[in-house]
Amino acid sequence: MEKPIENLIQTLQKQKKKILSSDDLKKYIYLAFWESTPISKIYKITFQLRNRWYLIWLRKDLFYITNPEKSVSNEEIEEQRYRRLLKDHCNWVCKQRYIGSLAALEIHLHWNVVTIPETVTIINKEKQAIETIVFEKQIAFKKFETKWKNLISQLIKQTIEIDMPNCKNLLVANLELSILECLYNFDTTNKWYIEECIKKAIKKNGKTLNLSTLESIIKLWKHNTSLNRLYNLTKITYPALSEEIKKLIKKYGFVL
Repeated sequence: MEKPIENLIQTLQKQKKKILSSDDLKKYIYLAFWESTPISKIYKITFQLRNRWYLIWLRKDLFYITNPEKSVSNEEIEEQRYRRLLKDHCNWVCKQRYIGSLAALEIHLHWNVVTIPETVTIINKEKQAIETIVFEKQIAFKKFETKWKNLISQLIKQTIEIDMPNCKNLLVANLELSILECLYNFDTTNKWYIEECIKKAIKKNGKTLNLSTLESIIKLWKHNTSLNRLYNLTKITYPALSEEIKKLIKKYGFVL
């Protein structure tokens, strides 16, 4: 008679390369062993499956079913699964959201060849937290709101829909919004890189930005500081653009 563990392995091997939740794994263990299997036993079985390379741990609640005779790297799994896992996780957390800040700007610069970021910022109205997507790759959920209202319904109008490898219909901040988000409260260790990306984006887009879009954003009483930083950043290289930005600041905000 086959051992329960071998029955479990046979069941899993019929689903190679699929993603398995921890809850579904428990169900398979219950079927192979018995329904009253204690949680300590489940942990031991899970560890045994991982140790024998039938499962690869993606994060605390997800596994990748693999074949121990055919090795697969973390990078391969990320390339195949990251974007889909990102979208599915976002669907579970919030209905209204978009990719913002540096990840959005890099998408505008590199489009489909953009590398998977260590952290991707997701602007939404429900959650403020940092969570894991797969391995070490994380989501920074960020709520954009004022004291009086949540801004997501307005900011989401400043997004575009794109298709990425293995994932379609992702909402991404447009170029102007992604630039302003990058300039808002950024980490000084990334200052040089962010500024170079912005300069490259402006040059790539005909040395101009959509001033109407910038106006729509600052009218929400958001990103005055970012627009001031953009004004200073473009002063020397793009003086005409810089002057137009200054006019917007004076009209809807204040010069810092």
